[in-house]
This record gives sequence, C-alpha cells and structure tokens, in this order.
Amino acid sequence: MTSQLGGQADLMLERFRINPDLLMDEDARVPLRSLVGLLEFAARELECPDFGLRMAEYQDLHILGPIAVIARTCATAGEALAQIIRFIGYHSPGIRLDLDLSEANAPRLVIDIRLSGPSPRRQMEELAMGMAHNGMKLLYGADFVAQSVLFSSHQSLAQTRYRRYFKTTVYRGQSCNALVLRDEQLSQRIEQQAPFLHQALEQYFAQFDCQATSDVVDQVERLVLRMMPIQRCRLPLIAEQLGMHVRMLQRRLADHGQSFDELVETLRRDRADHYLVQRHMPMSQVAGLLGYSEQSVFNRACRRWFAMSPGARRRQLLR
Repeated sequence: MTSQLGGQADLMLERFRINPDLLMDEDARVPLRSLVGLLEFAARELECPDFGLRMAEYQDLHILGPIAVIARTCATAGEALAQIIRFIGYHSPGIRLDLDLSEANAPRLVIDIRLSGPSPRRQMEELAMGMAHNGMKLLYGADFVAQSVLFSSHQSLAQTRYRRYFKTTVYRGQSCNALVLRDEQLSQRIEQQAPFLHQALEQYFAQFDCQATSDVVDQVERLVLRMMPIQRCRLPLIAEQLGMHVRMLQRRLADHGQSFDELVETLRRDRADHYLVQRHMPMSQVAGLLGYSEQSVFNRACRRWFAMSPGARRRQLLR
C-alpha cells in the first residue's frame, strides 16, 4: 500500500529500526512504540490521514493465527470474543481487549493500546478498530454492523469516512475505543464448530496463558479504566467486582509491589497526557474522563504530577 501512495516502505521501516525481513516471519515481534510511530509517520509523509483504516482493509481475524482458529471453533460469538480477549497477549502484549457489559443492551468490545506517555497513536487505534471490525465480520458474517463505534481521539477523520468503513454512527472524544454491540450478537451461533479441535487448541494455549491477562494488577487496571469516567474507581467497588475482600485485594496488590492508590494515580497521570495532547478536548471533559468531579481537583493533581497547570502541560506536549 505504501508504494501505491508513492512511498518507500523499506526506508520507513529502517527509520524506526524495523528489519524488513521481519515482515515475512509470522512469529516476529515488533516493538509497539516503533509500530505506532511508523504509522503516524507514514500518514504524514504520504499525506494519507486515513492510513490506519486503509491498512486495516488488508487484515482480519486470521492475522491472529491459532487464536483465530480457536475463536472459529467456539459455539457462539460471545464465547469466541472471550477466547480472543483471553489469549490476545500471546499475539500482541501491547493490545488489551475487554468485553464491558456494564451498560444494559450495549456490550462493548473495548480496545486499548498499552503505550505510556502522550505519543500520537490515532493511526494505530484506527488500525486496531478496523481490524476488530473485520474480525467481527468473520464471526458474524459479511453483514455485521456494530450498534455504534467509539473513538477516544478528538483529532480524527471526517464522519463520512468512518461511516463508509463501519457502516454505523461513530462518536469521537469518548472515554475509550470500542465497538458497541447488541446483546443478541453475543449469543449468535457460529456455524463452523469443531469441539475436539477447540479443546486441543485451548490446552495448547493454556501453557502460554498470558500472565498479563490473569494478573490481579491487570484486572484492577481494567476495572479502574472502565469505572474512572463514571467516578466509581474506588477500592471497595473494585474489590466487589473481583469478588474479593478489600484487605485480600490490598494484599494481592502488595505482592506485586503495588498499592491501589498508586495504581490509580499512575493510570490517571498517563491518561491525562493522552487526553491533553488532543488540543480540542475541553479541560472539563479531561477532568471528567479522569474521574474528577471538579476541575479544580484535576488542576491540583496536574500540578502534583508535572509541576504545572493542565493548560501549560498541554502546550508543552503539543510543542
């Protein structure tokens, strides 16, 4: 695709220290930060603002290899999503998936790029969302349409471009990147089932069962990020969601050298940069997405983290 747009793919890969030979190796791993930077650079250099979505057109669920096979052998699409979420770390440790069932009649497949700092990542987010949409088509059929699509970025493409790709309403400046599904879609049967193959693949993956998806720290992070925008990321509520006593959760976190307050503070600080770098997002919305009921509380937190006001931090990041 790069050559079709007049670019030189090998030179771009070398700029981000990615060996072109790795593209032919199915087991090769590319640093997430390098991939994110490469996509943003290519979009600018080729003057192609929808580069991420265009890349997604060439990829679908099959890129996940054996994970795609285990998904296709499940009885229902909901079970398939659960397996993909469970094993996605085997394929890409930098991508976090979650099925959020907190809103009635609107289950959300949440897609998070696990990259710290304020680096631009819109192209990567749109690539991941486009691939997820293609994956849904493989599970549900070519007529799949999400109830809606959510993007966290304000700096995005025209609504018409998104609608042409996703065939549904797209909302920008949201608390997460997600495909909003329908309840009946989770229970939809998958036609090509193979129970014995499914069991064999599950046993195969069990040996790799990624600690990143079973670690208590990761579970708490998922819940905090989900409950932060609705101002409910409090220790007792998180412990209740995990079916633990508060003291047990505190001990489990301590075993990993973490405390709940420190974890929330770190997530808020990282997310603050992610939102502040979007120049058109109002400060009041940034504060709300971080779980603060008042702008003044966010202002104090920002001075504690960066020794400057939110406005000054935004100017620093945008420079």
